[in-house]
Amino acid sequence: MQVVGYYSSIKSMKSTTIFFLTGVLSAMAAGGQTQDATITVEADQVLHPVSRYMTGACIEDVNHEVYGGVYSQMIFGESFQEPPSNGVGGAVSGMWITSLTGSAEGRCSLETTNPFVGKQSQRITFTSGAGEIGIANRGLNRWGISYARGSSYEGCLDVRVDAPTDVWVALESADGSKVYAERSLSVTGNDWRHLNFTLTPSASDSDGRFSINLKQPGSVVVGYAFLQPGQWGRFHGLPVRKDLAEGLVNQGITVLRYGGSMVNAAGYRWKNMIGPPDRRPPYVGTWYPYSSDGWGILDFLNFCEAAGFLGIPDLNVNEAPQDMGDFIQYVNGPTNSVWGARRLADGHPQPYGLKYIELGNEERVDADYFRKFQPLAEAIWAGDANITIVVGDFAYSQTITNPFNFSGADSGITTLAAHQQILQLAKKHDRRVWFDVHVWTDGPTPGPSLAGMFSYDDALGQIAAGANYKVVVFELNANNHSQRRALANALAINAAEHDGRLPVVTSANCLQPDGQNDNDWDQGLLFLNPSQVWLQPPGYVTQMISRSYEPFLIKSQIESSGNSLQASATRSENGKTVVLSVVNPGDKAASASIIIHGYSPTQPVADVEELAGPLNATNSAKAPSQIQPIRKQWQPRFENGTAKYDFQPYSFTVIKFN
Repeated sequence: MQVVGYYSSIKSMKSTTIFFLTGVLSAMAAGGQTQDATITVEADQVLHPVSRYMTGACIEDVNHEVYGGVYSQMIFGESFQEPPSNGVGGAVSGMWITSLTGSAEGRCSLETTNPFVGKQSQRITFTSGAGEIGIANRGLNRWGISYARGSSYEGCLDVRVDAPTDVWVALESADGSKVYAERSLSVTGNDWRHLNFTLTPSASDSDGRFSINLKQPGSVVVGYAFLQPGQWGRFHGLPVRKDLAEGLVNQGITVLRYGGSMVNAAGYRWKNMIGPPDRRPPYVGTWYPYSSDGWGILDFLNFCEAAGFLGIPDLNVNEAPQDMGDFIQYVNGPTNSVWGARRLADGHPQPYGLKYIELGNEERVDADYFRKFQPLAEAIWAGDANITIVVGDFAYSQTITNPFNFSGADSGITTLAAHQQILQLAKKHDRRVWFDVHVWTDGPTPGPSLAGMFSYDDALGQIAAGANYKVVVFELNANNHSQRRALANALAINAAEHDGRLPVVTSANCLQPDGQNDNDWDQGLLFLNPSQVWLQPPGYVTQMISRSYEPFLIKSQIESSGNSLQASATRSENGKTVVLSVVNPGDKAASASIIIHGYSPTQPVADVEELAGPLNATNSAKAPSQIQPIRKQWQPRFENGTAKYDFQPYSFTVIKFN
């Protein structure tokens, strides 16, 4: 009889843990045995508390999670920075198209003299004839802008003219043949003018466009265009898409990390993210060369505050120490301080009470990183001694036994000498520091970086010398969003709960626009298009774990003669609720005898939630519920203290006893 204790010794990460990790993979390779297993739960043996922050997500602008995603801006290419594309009537910024009706003649061109922001702005010129000439935008990837009949849409333009001109803005069908709403804006003067407008469409259209037109001879330069739903379509009035935000809340997200490789861009600086969105400078982003800061770190914190999420922003490790000190004053300082007053002026009187800041992402943590880290950390702690700083480390694909001589770090380092310096710095200042390590969960079981992460935690313990530290995982990563990743995420999160040391686990990537995968990170938990949002299987795993959360891990183990079941058990503070979570990553159904000691359910039925399906199963816009959890009730017959349950192949099952 083999005792499959995948989690029981993971805390120490000794050889037994490695054996159990490889044992799961061996069972998978063998095709998944069908022999019975025995799951024994000791409900009266509490091992340790379980963090509420195991069900997090990481959001960054990879695959346009922000622009085209969470940001309520419906226009893509709003500041006209993309290279020109030639169309009818001349050249327009790449995300826009020209439109020409009737006998109107004129041209469009990109203007580099006196641009509103960045390198260029868009000029529209009507020379003669009758009709209209203008430009139109259909959103991210020109996938269409969705309008709801009778609902208001708010927008603005930043424009200038050589002579007084009327500019028309409109909500139209994809080809411009139908106009659902329009209005004229009078523009005078060659100085930039900021013009606000509201449009209410007369019909619904999920494939529309927004246009800027001239209807008479004249010329206008447009520097910035913005369109978003009115209050009805935004979350708590913020520049956040309401249905998407509600989808994240419903998913059970408890913590959001804002960052990733996007923070490593040279132009990614927090001071570029404050003030009016139209005036924030575009920059060459990591994932998109014409990135905008219309939605940035402070917008993220506002969103987390409204949604009730713990928000953890990631900042560029090349920020200046003075700027980092100013940031702490902005987010946590009083309003009578310089940057606290700026926060007040920006509409947030109360301090954010920020607790955690990450510096960098997937860095090579070496002497050079420490050289940057030390002055930033000291500036942060001088501003707020309660801030926990997170080191943006990479991944470790091999276990670490010697902190100063090992292989397998994806960043290429072979020593934790710089980590030791960071720990010594934290101890010197009596402050807290966390280390962010990323784990591969491509599925259906986690990769070796999971074991590497736990050994990394052990290795830090060998050199901490009393420093206050923890390890966190801010990115569970994969290159898919299917059931295989769902199972691996469930195993990784359960492993973290069993280990008991990790305070936070978040899964990348939080969002993904449908059909958007331009850099291989095809791993969104929540998918969206202009008119709907839906969860993928890994998102349902987050939801299941979150809504079945109980605060204490209790002892459990599986005895099996070959199948690959893995189990975890938690209980409520008063001991009246016990939750059993079971992952079956194998391709065969597995029967298990469930034994619970030290607990007697008072209810005759248990609540069951089960997510099962083929490894490559995903959800689509046309079939958004193809794979989702099935909720049912189960009446266990405890004969001689034992009840039988059959776990489906490729499944994650949560059983709640009350």
